[in-house]
Amino acid sequence: MNIILIGYRGCGKTTLGKRLAEELWKTYADVDVVTAKRFGTDSIAEIWATHGEPAWRAAEVQVTAELVAKPDMVIGLGGGTLMQPAAREAVKNAVDTRRIYLKCDPQVLFDRISADTQTAKTRPALTNLGGGIEEVRAVLAQREPVYQAVADKVFDVTHLSPPDAVRYIIERCL
Repeated sequence: MNIILIGYRGCGKTTLGKRLAEELWKTYADVDVVTAKRFGTDSIAEIWATHGEPAWRAAEVQVTAELVAKPDMVIGLGGGTLMQPAAREAVKNAVDTRRIYLKCDPQVLFDRISADTQTAKTRPALTNLGGGIEEVRAVLAQREPVYQAVADKVFDVTHLSPPDAVRYIIERCL
């Protein structure tokens, strides 16, 4: 069975995904990382500046479709991946897959994003709000209904440490 982790930037998809993969003897893949490698960089902001968001989104859809077709994977989606209809369909139609939305309070998301020194260098702002708490709230308000519609399970990670979150995901979501 594959596990697909869904959620906003900062919710823990990468941290929890790597730990889940290790615990469950699966391979971890991050859609953002795999997609960025196709452009020869690790900076999504650079890709958007050089190639444009549409080129990024097209590659992201292709990577998502490829990853969900592989067996024994834990896949961390990009925060905006499911906003692309073809990626959403690939995730929804993935067989033998558990889709888990890692729900998190907007203020906690903002605090985590702000604490990550790499975010400003590698991730573009998503609106003209410039990446602040208002941007997190606005973008999350658009994305959360899609996250919830695609997810098999919604799991609130707001107040959990990574080890606790992994344990609870294994016990309650798989």
